[in-house]
Amino acid sequence: MGDSLAALGEPEFRKLFIGQATSVVGSMFRVVALPFAVLAIGGTATDIGIVEAAGLIPLVVLVLLGGVWADRLPRRTVMLAADAGRTVLQLAAAALLVAGVAQVWQLAALQVGMGVCEAFFGPAYTGLVPEVVSPPRLQQANALQGLVSSGSITLGAFLAGMLVAAVGPGWAIGIDGLSYLASAWFLLRLRPPAFLGRPGGKAAQAGPARGLAGEEPTVDGVATAGGRAFFRDLADGWREFTSHTWIWVMVAGAALFLFAIQGPIQVLGPIVARDVYDGARTWGLTSAAMGLGQIAGGLLSLRWRPRRPMLVIAAGMSLTALPVALLALEAPVWMLYVAMATVGVEWGLYDPFWLTCMQREVAADMISRVSAYDYFGVLAFYPAGLALAGPLADAFGRSTLLWVSAGVAILVTVFQLAWRDVRAPHAMRPAAEPAAPPAA
Repeated sequence: MGDSLAALGEPEFRKLFIGQATSVVGSMFRVVALPFAVLAIGGTATDIGIVEAAGLIPLVVLVLLGGVWADRLPRRTVMLAADAGRTVLQLAAAALLVAGVAQVWQLAALQVGMGVCEAFFGPAYTGLVPEVVSPPRLQQANALQGLVSSGSITLGAFLAGMLVAAVGPGWAIGIDGLSYLASAWFLLRLRPPAFLGRPGGKAAQAGPARGLAGEEPTVDGVATAGGRAFFRDLADGWREFTSHTWIWVMVAGAALFLFAIQGPIQVLGPIVARDVYDGARTWGLTSAAMGLGQIAGGLLSLRWRPRRPMLVIAAGMSLTALPVALLALEAPVWMLYVAMATVGVEWGLYDPFWLTCMQREVAADMISRVSAYDYFGVLAFYPAGLALAGPLADAFGRSTLLWVSAGVAILVTVFQLAWRDVRAPHAMRPAAEPAAPPAA
């Protein structure tokens, strides 16, 4: 196991790793608490969908802008600004809830701000990881990030469920706000990256040399932050995104998944937990069970480098039909926990495989823009899925909508595996062993 943890021996990656682990714990407090916050102030399933969608709409609208600027500016600076904004917004939501004066429109408005921050944070983070870890350890770094996220999800979901049930959702959301301060503190301690080249894959095409300490990105020593037009940068990113068939096919499948499967689960799951099971406790434990499965998948991804990683994760998407069908059946809760843990294994493999292949095969100076198109494509229809779940359940019945979602899970896998480029081998290893990084 020692070799599997070698990436943690690299100081800059270790700082990023710890900061994001803390932040993910906080994020799970919000995920569990937010729907119950809406219910606590008299909201309905439709209101839950509206509040959840409110955070996603600005993310979808602005993520391409975030990707361009994350490729132009120091990525750490972008992430710090986003963390500062998220701290203020979540603490404001917590204060309203604890004071007993929160309204649905206020929670929705604060989630809009959270979506704006995430639009800039996400693409910057994807591009930062290859800058702070040595190329041979890139997959390991992604696997460790996924593994700690899974552990944090398990811990955060369990604690959040208990806290919401005991003292209410406001305090749980306040913990999320404080967790972004921890993320920002570790980001502030990062030094300029040691690994500026392409991590064992496609070389940057006259890409910008960039740093973490606030210096201007340059090409051959010339500042570029205000150089090329925004839309030209965006077009370059689109060409890179569409040049990899496997990327856009997987993104299209994930978009359908979020619209037709995750949306109904996110909105109707807490309602089923309240009506059939034990409310917030059950919903928190359900998320914790998924986190345990993700830990297992993350441990596997530390060493497993399949020749056809996209085939593995595309096939695994069909597993998501299990918990949706069990919610429709109102099955015994232990069966729901087992199904969620099984799906968790798939998600534990998904991000390490996906991010490693993308970071190796996409040009270094394009990675944040391609990541932004990934975010945009995946999330484009998710707000609609959240907003429509409540009305559709009222019109056709909760069970009917969940059964349709289970069927879509199978169709997503069939669609993705129909493409040869998804089934083909992809780069899970560096093309060549690079020279050792310069001594500090």
